[in-house]
Amino acid sequence: LDSDGKRQVSWSTTAPPPQTPQRFTVGVTASLSLEFTYQQSMANNLRIKKGSTLGSCHVVEDIVGQGSFGMVAKCRNTETNNSVAVKVIRGTEDFVDSAISEIAALKRLRCLDSDTCNIVQWNGFFFDKENICIAFELLDQSLRYYLQEEKSWGLSVGELRPILHQVATALSHLHSIGVVHMDLKPDNIMIVDRHQHPLKVKLIDFGLAHPVSALKQGDSMGTLWYFAPEMLLGVPFDESIDMWALGEPPDDVLDRGMYTEAYFYAQEDSTSRWSFKTPEDVYYEHGYSAPETRKIKLNSLDGIEQAMGEDIEHRNDQKLFISLIKSMLTLDVSDRIKAREVLDGVTDIVEYPVVLIYLHIFFSNF
Repeated sequence: LDSDGKRQVSWSTTAPPPQTPQRFTVGVTASLSLEFTYQQSMANNLRIKKGSTLGSCHVVEDIVGQGSFGMVAKCRNTETNNSVAVKVIRGTEDFVDSAISEIAALKRLRCLDSDTCNIVQWNGFFFDKENICIAFELLDQSLRYYLQEEKSWGLSVGELRPILHQVATALSHLHSIGVVHMDLKPDNIMIVDRHQHPLKVKLIDFGLAHPVSALKQGDSMGTLWYFAPEMLLGVPFDESIDMWALGEPPDDVLDRGMYTEAYFYAQEDSTSRWSFKTPEDVYYEHGYSAPETRKIKLNSLDGIEQAMGEDIEHRNDQKLFISLIKSMLTLDVSDRIKAREVLDGVTDIVEYPVVLIYLHIFFSNF
């Protein structure tokens, strides 16, 4: 790659790429311990440890994240003496292509101000042996980790309001330059400083970001649990997938879907042409039954209000908040709320610390 992120040179390694360690599904306490072991395993596969130097001037101080792509390390830049986050991407063919795409996306974002647009600051890229390293500003922790460790009882609307406003700000700016994030989830929303209140957050991980003009019907990218229905069904989609969580598809959308029959049965003698497959149907077809993990079960979005509890004094704010969530979960893409419109909706909700919103209601599928 040259300084613009274009492929200019190639290389090969004699050793096969390291295999991804096995993932585990366990309780929170055990998973944190296994996550640490997993991170150490990934670092060892990349021959990176505390004290290692990446490139010419980035000394590893800690391993803070991992993935199939490689790992993320907290480093000290010996030339500036600043701490930064360095994403180390494996130097194998598949991951090199992904790195090129991410660098291209980050170049598109250079026209946006990192702080006012709530987007992580990119500090360029460099090489470490055969691996590609992308440097970013160092942020505190992901929103998911914050919810697990700091706010396991939930967030108040007052705490959630500025977070929603900042995420909507980031998406609004992305969409204004014709870019869709493609992988919006709590893991990719980073808290700048957990001790700062109200919390400041920034959007990260643009490895799957695409120009809206480059999106193709049938593409399947991102994290399955956060897919908009139009992506799952093979319907043409656009930047509105960033606003989606869950919804109930109407027949006309299902009729156009490339993958509709994976999730629905066609019905000839019914007012509805499609019927959603039950867990029993899926088990009969595939011999697999997904375990129930929800702590709060909702039959409709109106059930959110009951889950929030009684608070007569702030009932109007509750209704505004629920209305805002509903507008993000609208199936019809033409009616789904835009990021810039969310900014107005969040502003209408006054800040108060009473009503608790459990992460399983919202952030488990945001």
